[in-house]
Amino acid sequence: MIDTDKKGCRELLMQRMILAIVTSITLQLFLICCLVPFTNLSMDYARWLEETWHIITSPRMWAYFIVLAMVTILQGFFCSKRYLHPLPYYKSRFAKLRTTFTFQSLLLRVLYIVIGGILVWLHLSLKRGSYNSSTADYSIEYGSHLVEEHYFLLFSGLWSGLYFFIKTGDSSRKYFQFPIIAQYKFFRIRQRIISMFPTLIISSMWSTLYYMTIYYFIRAYCHEAFLSVVSIHMESNPLNTISRLLNLSLISQLWLHQFIFIFIITNTYILFEIYLTEWTQFKFGLSGAYNVDSSEMTLIDGLSMDKIPIMQHLAYLDLVTLAQKEKMRRGTLFTLSQPGGHPYNWNCVVQKCTNLLNKFSSDLNAISIKSQDKLFCHSASILTTKGPPARQSKYIYHMRKLVPDVIPATTLPMEADTMAPYSGPFIQKYIKQKKEAFIAYLLSKPLINYIFGEQDDNKIRYVLHNGQLMIWATEAISSLTVFSLIEDSYGIVQKDVPTIINALLSVKQALDKLQKSAVLARKMLMDDKLIKEIFTSLRSAIKRSLYRIVTNFEPYINDLSLEPSTIEQLQSFLNYKE
Repeated sequence: MIDTDKKGCRELLMQRMILAIVTSITLQLFLICCLVPFTNLSMDYARWLEETWHIITSPRMWAYFIVLAMVTILQGFFCSKRYLHPLPYYKSRFAKLRTTFTFQSLLLRVLYIVIGGILVWLHLSLKRGSYNSSTADYSIEYGSHLVEEHYFLLFSGLWSGLYFFIKTGDSSRKYFQFPIIAQYKFFRIRQRIISMFPTLIISSMWSTLYYMTIYYFIRAYCHEAFLSVVSIHMESNPLNTISRLLNLSLISQLWLHQFIFIFIITNTYILFEIYLTEWTQFKFGLSGAYNVDSSEMTLIDGLSMDKIPIMQHLAYLDLVTLAQKEKMRRGTLFTLSQPGGHPYNWNCVVQKCTNLLNKFSSDLNAISIKSQDKLFCHSASILTTKGPPARQSKYIYHMRKLVPDVIPATTLPMEADTMAPYSGPFIQKYIKQKKEAFIAYLLSKPLINYIFGEQDDNKIRYVLHNGQLMIWATEAISSLTVFSLIEDSYGIVQKDVPTIINALLSVKQALDKLQKSAVLARKMLMDDKLIKEIFTSLRSAIKRSLYRIVTNFEPYINDLSLEPSTIEQLQSFLNYKE
């Protein structure tokens, strides 16, 4: 087993995560410095510039900002945890709901609420006007009065954190989006920010509308609870009517605070994605891929890090990059460990890629077979309840059944005959059978199955989340196979060409079966954009890789020791009919 604590792995990840957090804090400071002169805009330009400079350089602002930066660092810690760990598989709706009440999920929810409250508190403290203070002095007789608009905006910050967590849930644990074309980080950040602006504007508008509606119905209870603790008078014109609540200035500030919070939280995840998905170059092992004496991070180590998915993605990205663009590194991959030795690096690369593709195809086949079994069982149950018993045993789907149903005889080992009827293994087996039968009976109920039953949709989404790895693996292994015709002076790739072709064909067949299954058709009808993009891109990559190999190896197709069934499957590619 390869150690995941290789030299360079932790350093690379920590460096990128720290840079993402520092960039996020810098953008927040820049945003606050831009909002201060905008919210305190005045026609007296000289005084306006002087007050703006005084606010920005005041110790109070930097004290508030330090608190916000500390909370942002804590958010970055949770963000790194989500990006560095494998994506969990939620078997049922209950399992997904149960993760909402875990300690980490509840702590992240509290953190969002705290960030929202601190942001609004900071902006209200730096803003000039009637809303920057919680109390106001109206007269000597009555003393201080409560400024309800201040608490209305302050509580909106807490609401924004709760609303963001309820809406997004666990979606921050998302699919890695790598750039199609390598770009500088500045251009990627600018492009992502511009593209997400319309979505953030609409989301902040809905959050504002929900908060105003909820506050209108529960404001009386909040005031009673608050005034029972603090002995302050209520102002003469509270926000107890729709006309007072629909104040244009108040609504604009409320929307601005909602937008700033969603922008800052979303921007943090975008920065983590941009920094962590940047291409990095891995080294090859000198004496062997599994050399235990070497503590340095190699390409083979990265390909094996399924426990740290971002490192595995970076390794496959580097593999497809060297396979298509770097001739010198391909020459290193095609060399032997020593004269007359074995090609350790190539053997490990082809083994990792083919194992990944075979596992992916087996997972897809399991989903297709399971969906077909469910469809068959459902049809059989309909025939059982509606059809006559005499015709049911002979006809299924209006076809004559030529093979009679024969219950296979269970052959027990010789030790089972001598087993006592009330021995320990017999009782355990009996209890297990009764337990499975009881669970199957419960899951046959529609409501229980809806909550606790396994969802094929989640299984497909979970399997296809590794679609980017499959695309890179197919592109890399097919490109290396084609370049080996010219650059492989030792002929080490030729022995693995049949294995590579069979692995690619198995994935293609699994994708074809899944496309014809009812469960994927249901996902397509649900307009799942992610599933459509991954599935379409993966099918195109598989066909492109097979065409690449078949086109270049067409003169030698009969010399590859392929099975007749494999050659028959390749005929459509040889004839360009796929």
